Amino acid sequence: MHELKQSPAGIRPPGVRPVWSLPLRTGGHPIVWVALALGVLGLEFLTGPHVQVATLFVFPVALATWSHGPLWGSAVAVALPLVRLPFLYYVWQVPSPWALEAVDTAVDIVVMLALVRIIDYIARQRREIHVLEGMLPICGFCKRIRDESGGWLQLERYIGERSEARFTHTFCPDCGRDHYGDLVK
Repeated sequence: MHELKQSPAGIRPPGVRPVWSLPLRTGGHPIVWVALALGVLGLEFLTGPHVQVATLFVFPVALATWSHGPLWGSAVAVALPLVRLPFLYYVWQVPSPWALEAVDTAVDIVVMLALVRIIDYIARQRREIHVLEGMLPICGFCKRIRDESGGWLQLERYIGERSEARFTHTFCPDCGRDHYGDLVK
């Protein structure tokens, strides 16, 4: 049996890692996703109109949305297809109708904006949900939980320090009758 190891998110067996460990809204420098966007555009320019490198636009759009929010992600989602459009006529001189390429660009923008919405939704959900993982050693009598250092903490304190959960105290009908008798109906 694995020896359980305590971590800030709870207890998990050694070597078990979360599936998605990107930090939320890192606030890191936007140069990272700007450089990625320019790299994709450069690759698009070098490969020409017949190789669909534009599908790689999802990476800078996703990174901008995840790290800096939907406004920046949307800006990148709109800018990349619009910057690509002049390549078709002025650089590659593609003989397709302008209206067809404009519709294709509009479809690319709509798809990228949908991607921004999905990634923003996932990021918001991840920020709102903090999960304690693994088995928690809890006293069967007083319901205190053993922490990483071996100390015993009240359930509310332990969970409150490791998640975004906050507690209010009330009592159930059975405890109300047991402790307050006829005052609780």
